Amino acid sequence: MNKTKEEILIWLKNQTRIYGLTQLERLTTRNIAAQLNLSRTLASQYLNELCKENACVKISSRPVYYLARQELETKYQVTLIDEEYFNVADLVQALSRKPYQAQNFEKVVGADGSLAGCIAQLKSAMQYPSGLAVLLEGERGSGRRFLAQSAFEFLTDQHLNSAAARFVRWSVSAEMTPERQLAELFGEEQEGTVRSSGLIEKAGDGVVYLTEADQLSAECQLKLAELIRSGTYTRARQTQPVLKNNARFILSLASRSAQALQPELLLSIPVHCQVPAFSRRPVQEREELVIQLLLKEQRKLNREIKMSARLFGALCADLPGLNLAELNNGLKTMCAAAYSQHPQEPVIVLKAMDLPPELLGRLPLSQVRKPSESTPLPVEQFRRQDGSDQILKLFDHLLESHRHYYNEHRVFAQFLEQGLTRMREYYDTIIFSTKEEDSRLVVIEAQIRRELETLDLDQRLTLPPNCSFVLARMTCALARIHSSLAVWESQRQEAIQGCLNTLRQQLPEATALAESLTEKICGSLELRSQPLNTIFLTLNIRFYNQEPIRRQNCGIIISHGYSTASSIADAANQLLGKRIFDALDMPLDTEVGEIEKKLNEFIRFHSYLRSMILLVDMGSLEGIAEHLDCPMEVGVINNISTGLALDIGMRLSRCEPLETILKSACESYQCRYRILARKQKERAILFTSDISVKISGKLAELFARSLPRPLNIRFIEADYATLQSPQERQVLFDRYEVLILIGPLGFHPENVNTMALEDIVSFRSMEPLNQALEGELDATELELFQQQLLKNFSLQSLMENLTILNPARLLDCVYEAVSALQRQMNRRFQSRTLVGIYIHVSFLIERLVTRTAIESLADLTPFVQAHRDFIEQVNASFAPLLKNYNVTVPIDEISYLYDYIENDRQNPSGV
Repeated sequence: MNKTKEEILIWLKNQTRIYGLTQLERLTTRNIAAQLNLSRTLASQYLNELCKENACVKISSRPVYYLARQELETKYQVTLIDEEYFNVADLVQALSRKPYQAQNFEKVVGADGSLAGCIAQLKSAMQYPSGLAVLLEGERGSGRRFLAQSAFEFLTDQHLNSAAARFVRWSVSAEMTPERQLAELFGEEQEGTVRSSGLIEKAGDGVVYLTEADQLSAECQLKLAELIRSGTYTRARQTQPVLKNNARFILSLASRSAQALQPELLLSIPVHCQVPAFSRRPVQEREELVIQLLLKEQRKLNREIKMSARLFGALCADLPGLNLAELNNGLKTMCAAAYSQHPQEPVIVLKAMDLPPELLGRLPLSQVRKPSESTPLPVEQFRRQDGSDQILKLFDHLLESHRHYYNEHRVFAQFLEQGLTRMREYYDTIIFSTKEEDSRLVVIEAQIRRELETLDLDQRLTLPPNCSFVLARMTCALARIHSSLAVWESQRQEAIQGCLNTLRQQLPEATALAESLTEKICGSLELRSQPLNTIFLTLNIRFYNQEPIRRQNCGIIISHGYSTASSIADAANQLLGKRIFDALDMPLDTEVGEIEKKLNEFIRFHSYLRSMILLVDMGSLEGIAEHLDCPMEVGVINNISTGLALDIGMRLSRCEPLETILKSACESYQCRYRILARKQKERAILFTSDISVKISGKLAELFARSLPRPLNIRFIEADYATLQSPQERQVLFDRYEVLILIGPLGFHPENVNTMALEDIVSFRSMEPLNQALEGELDATELELFQQQLLKNFSLQSLMENLTILNPARLLDCVYEAVSALQRQMNRRFQSRTLVGIYIHVSFLIERLVTRTAIESLADLTPFVQAHRDFIEQVNASFAPLLKNYNVTVPIDEISYLYDYIENDRQNPSGV
């Protein structure tokens, strides 16, 4: 910046900070020029340039006044949109507008990023009737307390508690006696006199936040587990009266400390959240956290804070072990040192030497990227201007293209071309860049796909095969950024409405269909209809339906697999630049007759076509054309691939004769082969389950998802019955070097390292797994893997990923049934046996509900005669569970349960 212009800005900042709007006569061009010994012309030129650069605000009255924007916004706690106001009254009105105040989780940095999943779990736990207990795991200073406080604020903002609700925090100390811990938490009563009310009563229907929860005594943990399960408790030293609990519980502990909790408490907490350390957060979030901490100090000191980009980058660097608490204290120390050196200066410049020595020594200050980065800059300037949300950025580009089209009277086709380009960028962002882990995606995508299929038949409308995939992710993303989206939409309301109006005028049919579909999708998902969805769908409909009635021919790709045909069709259509191919996916359990029915429906609604080529993946589908009710000419070609589809698509677009296309394609795409000698067996981790192969596959997916990075190891599932045969098992082991087999408790084939799924869930005896991954993961990666494994393989997580039933309700019912069985048998099962029974019974109930139970062919008469007592005990204990789901337990399942419990009796050590 020009030195004179910078002097003007510094003077304006000082005047604005001191006087605000009270002495405007000081802020005229004439007075500014006089104070700084400048000509009025030069002062006016620089002042107008500062306005264009958004550094100043201009009041276009007589005389004209200038104020420093940043100081004005800070003084009146508001964000100004315009840089010029017609008169003082307009500016006063703008300053009086109440700015949007972030609430509860909206104040959390990373709410749309690394903490999105954790916050979604906390919201669900708080909103659940009577609440769900939550376990927060993370390193010291990772922000767990702030998340817990935000959860309480969310509870209050949603009007889910009373005015008497409190956020009660208790740091558990191992030095306390078990009796003292019980009294502190539950209260104490002696001989009918209440000596203390306890933290639970003090919280009311608020939140009890327990830090260092692993320091709770075993007695206190068991009592807390019973409270969470039953919703009632008694004070210490008393069994009566029974008190009703209204509080919600959040337990906090250090990473990997959950294994120190009692199994009963761990299993009673359905929601487990992993809070990433500061050093593990994305760089954008680390930057935003540093900025927020410095702005907080800036408000306290009432001074502008500046620092070099070099120092800012060092503070935001990936420093292992650095936590938020240490960073916050270090920044406060640095600000205090800089302020004490120049207490009268309006600007404080932070320097690395002002940091405490223990933090200064860890900063990578030697990494200088540009010489100019040593210039001090205001803290606000380090905030990323483009934002981390690519969705809003892409729509900003689209709205900008529409503004140019509208204001500069450009051709609509030019705007449409730019819009389609933005739409493709959106596809690439969602499909290739976004790593979405929202558990709602599967349900939302299925619902959107059903709506798309219905609309496609009703309106003869075609959409890209991946449209439901992208729409589901866009819906979840827009729901996550609800607060920032509301602000973004309010600032661009006219631009969004203008773009929609243009599309309604130029593409009336496509826009009407898009609005109809958006309304149906949002209605079925109970979401607010988003204009962005309508714009996006309109562009999709236009691209894929440019000349729907003029098409003379088309290709239909039919392939086995969940989305194989859709993927090939979408890739070929994109490369061809037009809609040539439609797709029919054929999951392996789909009958050919069902595909024939869908194909006939397509033909009925596209009767204007003269010819059609069916591209199939194997010979069993070649005869499908013989059963079609088809007035057009149909060709069939086998062994589909993307290259073959592209070749046929180009020929179809040139309207070549059908026979010529098929002959040329067959000549061009002949198979070639070569044999590559295998040097060594492929390394693999094998998963098997006595429940089903499908469950084994899902376990393999969960395991792979827990790894910190991809490994050169295959994760394969195998049929449990097949592995029982040594001969068939050897065929698999000849092909793979099996590092470890993860399977049911008690299954130990010879010459292979094994581990039971129950041991992973209870997080015990992890050494076999560590040995299998030795050499693949270093110590840090192994620790990250175990943290993620603990999260993904908790009993609650397993049920959420592996069963279609409500996991919380199912586990509660199963827990009560198994507890009743232990009482009936007058014995207590080992923890790993309990885990195995919980898993097996949960899946048994699902199989019975879905009528897919596996019945044994063995003669069970001897078992029934020998163990009538056990059968009666199971039926009595499981009666409420079976009544709840309206099912009965087959004798073969009771026999399996008996063998499982007998294994527990024969192995009292749990080995």
